[in-house]
Amino acid sequence: MGTTARVTLPLQSRVICPHCWSEFPPDRALWIAQHPDLVGDLRLGADQPQRFLPTRFTVQGAALDSREFPCYGLACPKCHLAVPRPMFEMRPVFLSILGSPACGKSYFLAATTWRLRRVLPKYFSIGFNDADPLLNHRLQEYESLQFLNPNQDALVAIEKTETQGDLYDTVLFGDQAVSYPRPFIFSLVPLEGHPNYGSASSLASTLCVYDNAGESFLPGEDNAANPVTRHLALSRVLLFLFDPTQDMRFRKLCSGKTDDPQMMERAERLQRERPVRQETILSEAAQRVRRYSGLAQSQKHTRPLIVVVTKFDSCWALLKKEQLPPVCITDSAGVRSAVNVEGIEETSRLLRSLLWQISPEVVSAAESFASQVLYVPVSATGCGPEADPATGAFGFRPRDISPIWAEVPVLYAMSRWMQGLVSYAKPAAQAESKVTIATPPVRDRHGAGQGHDGNGSSIRRRTETPQ
Repeated sequence: MGTTARVTLPLQSRVICPHCWSEFPPDRALWIAQHPDLVGDLRLGADQPQRFLPTRFTVQGAALDSREFPCYGLACPKCHLAVPRPMFEMRPVFLSILGSPACGKSYFLAATTWRLRRVLPKYFSIGFNDADPLLNHRLQEYESLQFLNPNQDALVAIEKTETQGDLYDTVLFGDQAVSYPRPFIFSLVPLEGHPNYGSASSLASTLCVYDNAGESFLPGEDNAANPVTRHLALSRVLLFLFDPTQDMRFRKLCSGKTDDPQMMERAERLQRERPVRQETILSEAAQRVRRYSGLAQSQKHTRPLIVVVTKFDSCWALLKKEQLPPVCITDSAGVRSAVNVEGIEETSRLLRSLLWQISPEVVSAAESFASQVLYVPVSATGCGPEADPATGAFGFRPRDISPIWAEVPVLYAMSRWMQGLVSYAKPAAQAESKVTIATPPVRDRHGAGQGHDGNGSSIRRRTETPQ
């Protein structure tokens, strides 16, 4: 007789729900009933499958519901929302994107994930995939609309993120209905060829990204029934999107230097209809982080903040830089790649200087909140929109869309603040023609280093911009 191999899953000791952010041990997770008659859940309503704590399992480890159907879906014991299985096996990394209404968050997120799907496997031997295709469905639609559209000449537009709808889930706690944002979740797994491939199981991570409506960050919009931005306190990195087209000072300086209609009269009307000062969004987010994480008002947040200046193609002339440096540096054989940290940080200094001259209150709000701040210029589309002759609505033609530096904020964050995943390049002391490619050391769950020593090796510089 044959024998069945025993498989041991590398479970996390504590699981963080990506919806309500509660922590629980894996053995307290609820299972989702599969039999079609077992509907009606205490938290999710009459049309949702029941959640239950199982007492019987199949030989393969699937829980059995009360009708003997094997079950495979897992849920949070507090909110009862489904938790993807990778969250039980891989360390979670939370990333929050915030900014004013219409600052381009959804365009930025779609361009970022599209670029990361290409850059991470090709240049860094990291698989970047949907951990839950159902949760990520809306984002997949955004990507397909812009980058896989069979009609390359059609004017397309991503609909604005709303404060309610299919990007939120409603959970009942007695008579109280609570709305939670639906995250986008990705798996990050080292592939063969990664310098730390031997430690792939400890490096594998889930990246949970939140894209709230800009209105969610207005003062007073976060409360017990609508705790839609409480992920801010958990986030490993915060991305604040600053939209120069919403700042009248940028528009004035760009007059005659761009033909982007967002820098023209339409933006003026938007300012009159919805006057939102962008630094107040960041200040409100800072207050929420301090409130939820117990920081003193004078204490700086120890986790990094990246200020992403969106729609940068519309104000490129102000930076007085002909082109941005390459994102990656590779060795002469094209074998190893690293993030061009030196070039990104030099660009950050130039952009900070520009913001300080034009919008100093944004720099002040950022640097009084976080101890580490990086400034990154990004264009999610690489071009300005066109007005539809029939409706006047703005849109982009897929053939013209070519993102600029959309992947850089997350790629930089991975290289500097996510141990062991992405190599980074820094100047070598012994020769200007060389750089050091350093792979951050792998960290175990107790913070101890293991695997690659992180010292890197000096190799000749060959710059390359990922395509």
